[in-house]
Amino acid sequence: MKRLTFCILLAICAIALPGCPKPNEDPEFSGPVQGGPPERAPIKIVAFDEHDETLQAIIDGEMHGTIVQNPYMYGYESVRILNELAQGNKSSIPENGFLNIPARSITRTNAEELWKDTKQKLKAGEGDPEITAGRKSVAYVTNGIDPFWTIAAAGAKVAGKEFDVNVLLRFPPKGVADQKTMIEALMVQDNVTGIAVSPIDPDNQEAQLNQIGETKHYITHDSDADKTNRLAYVGMDNYQAGRMAGQLIKEAMPEGGSVMIFVGRLGQLNAEQRRQGVIDELLDRDSDAERRDPPNEVLKGEKYTILGTRTDNFDSAKAKQNAQDAISKYPDLGCMVGLFAYNPPLCLQAVREAGREVRPEDNQGN
Repeated sequence: MKRLTFCILLAICAIALPGCPKPNEDPEFSGPVQGGPPERAPIKIVAFDEHDETLQAIIDGEMHGTIVQNPYMYGYESVRILNELAQGNKSSIPENGFLNIPARSITRTNAEELWKDTKQKLKAGEGDPEITAGRKSVAYVTNGIDPFWTIAAAGAKVAGKEFDVNVLLRFPPKGVADQKTMIEALMVQDNVTGIAVSPIDPDNQEAQLNQIGETKHYITHDSDADKTNRLAYVGMDNYQAGRMAGQLIKEAMPEGGSVMIFVGRLGQLNAEQRRQGVIDELLDRDSDAERRDPPNEVLKGEKYTILGTRTDNFDSAKAKQNAQDAISKYPDLGCMVGLFAYNPPLCLQAVREAGREVRPEDNQGN
């Protein structure tokens, strides 16, 4: 009888007295013990380029999609144009100086097909370039080291074999200073008739880039320097590609939400234009490839908020830390978009470690 009375008193206490824990409640947490704290929503990821991890994640349903270029053709066409210019064929210069190799939107419906095609192209360009004494040489200078450039180099090597020209590949590991040194060394080689460059900081490199054009055939690829005397630009319309990425974000988050942008660096034109294209598409603006929003300003539209842009200067550890910091700082972060090939896989690593990954069953419509 005493035990029954005690239990009744406890129940009355739980109902009537403030601060007294109710049955099945944890005094340290306001929600039910059985349910635990509410799960945060998965973070969608939209990518650029055809990194292996990116394509696998799209196939597995963990990433929504990617906007891909065609780096193999960047390399191939750059070598072809420089070789024809060396033979005096100026008709190889494309109309308006722009050889547009269109971007493509990749989701689960076509990711495997793209991956298969990329592997075939990489196989065709395996090994070192064939260098033969007495042949003319052209140089292909990238803006860093990345799987993207491995694909581009494959195209350049295949073109070198096809057109019987030496191809000198240069991959600057540490930015503008390394690229500048490599270009200086190429410019004093008499057998080098032309140089294709992906400028890192075109405004501050303008003087050196123009020096190339004074003595050798000079074109740009991937990222342009349209204020210089380059003969042609081989690449895509990066602003429109950014708008295509914005369309993928709209597909991934049709109800709207917050977005963070990640990129190696700003300053080079392709990064600036891709970023602006994403922003303008999400804010439903008219097209303006010359517009530039401040990178650290929060931009709010009717449905989407761009929280900012994080740069890492091609430092993988920094890139991942940027992603981790964004997840921690913004609990309601809805989408991460990586503008360079290595950014999306590092974003995915951070999202997985935070338990915020999109599971295949959450992404069945993609």
